[in-house]
Amino acid sequence: MRRRLAVLALLPALLGAPAGLAAPQPIPPQTLRLEDGAELWTIPYAALEQFIADGTFADQRLRQLVTRSGWPEDQLRVALAKPYGVELVPLARFLYSPAGVAFLQQQTRAFRPLKSQRRDLRVEGLRAAILRDAQGGTLSVMGILRQLPTDFVVELGGVGVARCSSLPCTNPQQCRSVLSWLVFLPACLQAAAMNVNGSVPPATR
Repeated sequence: MRRRLAVLALLPALLGAPAGLAAPQPIPPQTLRLEDGAELWTIPYAALEQFIADGTFADQRLRQLVTRSGWPEDQLRVALAKPYGVELVPLARFLYSPAGVAFLQQQTRAFRPLKSQRRDLRVEGLRAAILRDAQGGTLSVMGILRQLPTDFVVELGGVGVARCSSLPCTNPQQCRSVLSWLVFLPACLQAAAMNVNGSVPPATR
């Protein structure tokens, strides 16, 4: 009970942007950025939302991501749009626990602020976005992306993104694609917040 009250008391501070990642005012047009070697892809969030809404493409880079996702387009659209109900206090408790920090470190191994910082703020930035999105009682892919306190970039080379779910992949691309990683992130967070032990059980979409 004391621990729950302590987390509740800290929530206003936890939901603020971490030092060095203050959100600009006004917020500029937001984009999904991907780094492929020396090439930087920029996909407007509006193009992603358009695909989710009606299946049409306003951006050819997004079309490539969808093709490489390993998912049928209709399933991918449903998964990207799906809201996941969460309770803010258990979620915050998880994200600040050793298991939660390890989870965030895994999820940000190829996901970093676009501009270099004096210290590594990947974990703090993603955690701030997740907690801000969860204030309304749900998490979603677009909600988390839109709450990032600064522009982040996904590195397509190197170690690549780490899908948080251990569920089997019917297509190998489902285990390593950027959109598959995004699809499972809110599902894994919901599962972790519901788990009293604070670990991350296998998530289902």
